[in-house]
Amino acid sequence: MRTSFITWYPYCRRSDTLAAALGGTSHLIHYLSFKRPLQAPLKYVLQTVATLHRLRREQPDCLLVAVPPIFAALPVWGYARRRGARFVVDAHTGIFEHGRWRWLLPLTKAVFRRADAVIVTGNHLRDVVASWGAQPVVIGDVPVRFGPGRAPAPCAGPRVVVVNTFSVDEPVAELLAAARMVTEAGFFVTGDTRHASPAWLAAKPANVVFTGFISEQDYAGLLRAADVVVVLTTHDHTMQRGGYEAMALGKPLVTSDWGILRETFSRGTVHVNSEPVTIAAGIRRALSESRQLSAEMSSLRQERQTIFETRLSELLTVIGRAAPIPEPLRATVTQELR
Repeated sequence: MRTSFITWYPYCRRSDTLAAALGGTSHLIHYLSFKRPLQAPLKYVLQTVATLHRLRREQPDCLLVAVPPIFAALPVWGYARRRGARFVVDAHTGIFEHGRWRWLLPLTKAVFRRADAVIVTGNHLRDVVASWGAQPVVIGDVPVRFGPGRAPAPCAGPRVVVVNTFSVDEPVAELLAAARMVTEAGFFVTGDTRHASPAWLAAKPANVVFTGFISEQDYAGLLRAADVVVVLTTHDHTMQRGGYEAMALGKPLVTSDWGILRETFSRGTVHVNSEPVTIAAGIRRALSESRQLSAEMSSLRQERQTIFETRLSELLTVIGRAAPIPEPLRATVTQELR
């Protein structure tokens, strides 16, 4: 069974690794600028054409599509219906929670009901999707594997890596305030600074470095060099890919105090709210207890791997496919970025 995963983003490690787990190809299709709503109408037309062209050329039997935007699912569903292919939606939390997409919930519900399966990140969203008459499958995230990467420049003190994309749910201002309190550590905040508030860039503390968007090699090297990994969200029911990346490398994690994150990252982790004082205290605790937290995170990694394999088997059953999980998890990834 040929499997294609369509994502209308310039990058998405979740799509890449889930496609790998299914032995398929991840297609990252994105035109024009990222996170520029005024460009969306033209961008969506171009991406629809590119998506249909890609699918006609590849002729997959199983199609996955990441949402939001929900519009990405329309050409994929249309192709699947004509070809009689399996149609699976990977529903990121934003499709349910963000005001930008909530007004489209009637369309979202209609698309989800027509899918063979809707992948969600936790039990709360599973229940929501089931209440719509759709078929949910819970896959919190996909285990990550990193190469050796490229080592970063030395850091004078402990290295705190903040996995960040400047999304609306990330408490960047509070994180910067916390960094001012933890002066003994260096903070390396990832993410494309074109999407950052100019105020954050202008007022950053001396111990903070905004890395910008960096290559896979540099990103892997930066995470490997981290003493602590921080990934925060102000939105409940939001899985944190950066937490899985910390777990993959056995790094102590500081993340937000939400139920889904407590359940997923039950060990090796300090959970905090979004107050600067609490974030600072959590980072200091993670640094002081790093050896114990690292050991806990390494044991958690195998537990989450087993859970993932069980959930993936559930997905394969739902879509009528019986196949072993490819080893190692490596996908073919294509990018169409203009």
